[in-house]
Amino acid sequence: MATEETQGEIIVTLESEEKRFAYSDLGVSFDSTPEEILDAVQKPVLEEFGINLKEGDDYIFVVRKIESSKNTFCFPKSPAGHT
Repeated sequence: MATEETQGEIIVTLESEEKRFAYSDLGVSFDSTPEEILDAVQKPVLEEFGINLKEGDDYIFVVRKIESSKNTFCFPKSPAGHT
């Protein structure tokens, strides 16, 4: 039986909930660039939640990868001047 090298998932934080995606469902991997990951989750998030991850041509979400779990987290950038 083959072992799965990448077990993690993509977790997008949207207001008060999280949406989880398998890498394979979106055609990306843990090693994909942050922009590739945001490009992949943009359409399903917009369709399901009506939330646009972009403002103009720029993403308003950031990507953080956790090597130990192989999870990738996408969450809104902090507004300027807010802590």
